Amino acid sequence: MTTNNDPNKKIGILQKIRSVRHIELIIVAALCVILIVAYFAYEEFSGGTNAETSDGGEDTAEKVAAIISEIEGVGKCEVLITYDGSDSYVIAYDEETVTTVTTDSDDNSSRVVENSTTTSSPVIITSDGRQQPLIISTKPAAIEGIVVVAEGGDDVYVRIRIIDALCALLDVDGGKIKVYKMK
Repeated sequence: MTTNNDPNKKIGILQKIRSVRHIELIIVAALCVILIVAYFAYEEFSGGTNAETSDGGEDTAEKVAAIISEIEGVGKCEVLITYDGSDSYVIAYDEETVTTVTTDSDDNSSRVVENSTTTSSPVIITSDGRQQPLIISTKPAAIEGIVVVAEGGDDVYVRIRIIDALCALLDVDGGKIKVYKMK
């Protein structure tokens, strides 16, 4: 009669795991992946910062200008981003449904009438002494256009690098980007 609690069997499994080539690296890589996934999941559910969040575009434009100016050949640059409208918000609503049932009967038959009325109102929270609606998510305004004025803006290759970087950073069509030489 054999049991599953055989100590020799457990040692054999540990030896097999230890015999795997570079097991330490595999374990470290797996832990890194788990930590990265946990970090991004936390950011997503905690309302962490989003690279596309716009506050009039000034903060985003400053960050983009700092990145673009680091590209070889660009030099000093200024960035202006225009938006189509403003951010839109999805607000949480509290819905209440009231159902009334009435029975109408006469000598030969009876009739049941059911009426439902639903009312909804935004969920209000108090933050810093102010009452405001509970925002579930924010959708940033669409980018209408980007103008970059750079010292190296007259070089075709620099222009291509700037446009490529902006397309990647802001997920915008290259046709919405104009690059000019700084005077």
